[in-house]
Amino acid sequence: MNIDELIESAKRFVLFWFVYPAIIWLILWLTSMTGDQNVTLKWHVLILLSMILSGATTLALEIQRQRRDAHLALFIEKLQDLETTHTHTAHVLMHPDDSLAPLATAINNVQHLNSQRIKIMQEQSSTMETLMDNMPMGVLQITPERKIIQANEQSRKLLGVSSDLVNTHYDNVIKYHRLMELFEQALKQKKKIRELVKLENKMVDVSIVYYQTRKRHFELLVLLYDMTEVIQMKDMQTAFVANASHELRTPLTAIAGFTETLLSGAQNDPADRQEFLEIIQSETNRLLDLTDDILTLAKVPEQTHSLQEFNMFEMVTKIFNTKKRKDKLNLSLKNDVSETLIIKQDKRVFEQILTNLIGNAMKYNRQDGTIKVSAMVTAHELAFAVKDTGLGIPSDEQDRIFERFYRIDKSRTKSIPGTGLGLAIVNDLVEQTQGQIQLESQVGVGSTITVTLPLQ
Repeated sequence: MNIDELIESAKRFVLFWFVYPAIIWLILWLTSMTGDQNVTLKWHVLILLSMILSGATTLALEIQRQRRDAHLALFIEKLQDLETTHTHTAHVLMHPDDSLAPLATAINNVQHLNSQRIKIMQEQSSTMETLMDNMPMGVLQITPERKIIQANEQSRKLLGVSSDLVNTHYDNVIKYHRLMELFEQALKQKKKIRELVKLENKMVDVSIVYYQTRKRHFELLVLLYDMTEVIQMKDMQTAFVANASHELRTPLTAIAGFTETLLSGAQNDPADRQEFLEIIQSETNRLLDLTDDILTLAKVPEQTHSLQEFNMFEMVTKIFNTKKRKDKLNLSLKNDVSETLIIKQDKRVFEQILTNLIGNAMKYNRQDGTIKVSAMVTAHELAFAVKDTGLGIPSDEQDRIFERFYRIDKSRTKSIPGTGLGLAIVNDLVEQTQGQIQLESQVGVGSTITVTLPLQ
């Protein structure tokens, strides 16, 4: 009870007990005019004591009533707080002997339990929101009235919708007819549906679950997973197996054919025997190169980096000297790398990249052509380029040049040996080191491949 309420109670008490005694005294004074004075005095004292006792009792009861009303008001306030998400409301403190103490304890316990539940719900809600916003899957929650009540960012990207989907009807925002047909089918048949649907240039795995949220209330949970990369990888794996089988079959067929010819009697002719053995040796070397390249591609994701400092000029010179032994085009090899350039990279991986790029530039060059290797270091990265004066690559084929087993128009390159895996190996190694690779090429002029690697 606050001070204002106490003052009001005191005013009512004084007013009541001022008027009431005045009336009693007036009656007693009138009776004293005609009666025994001693009896009148005794009555005066008795009535006065009764008045004092009654007044004190009334004041005490009034104070207790006000206090009880205040406690009941506080209890009501605490119970109303339970309907909100407040988790820091103070408890009701009362003396243990108070008659309302058990009620206060019960309310405090309920308040504490409610606070704990609210905290758990808030944590779960925060976790769910984080999961929804960051999961690589689109999620939609749809009511039987066709209203979207939940949607994450990934679902908006997959559906190509920039605006918020929540609280909208899906037939107003979704433009894919097949997708809406699946929603309607799930709602009508009340069952789970899964189908691969094409959305623009994406292949999306659509899973629709019809589930019960509470008694006699159902909703749709729609899961959208972009399968485009998975399907592309599957197609690439299928193409890789087909190409690898074809590339392996060609030298094996040649080896088997010439071996059979030798066994059939050609071995008795020294000239034929020498020619056939040279062909078998050439096809065997081709088979070994192809096998080595396939094994290299398989090992690229598993490779661990071991950083070393080395002189790049010396490495390029070493590769040039090794490749010159197989040079049949009388190429001019230029090492424009600074003789003092020391870099820190995985030496084995770096040498493999350079070897493949230089080897590829030599194979597809012209007679008396040129190959130049240059390098430049900035504050954060190393960029080096291998430039040749070879056949060049048509613009419509440049995007595919790093695919496995891809070779440019075979009518122009059928006499050039190779597996079609060299640039694919380079591309995988560069990606593994978080680098970038770029191609500039012009038919009849030549090509320049630039590799940019972060400095370690």
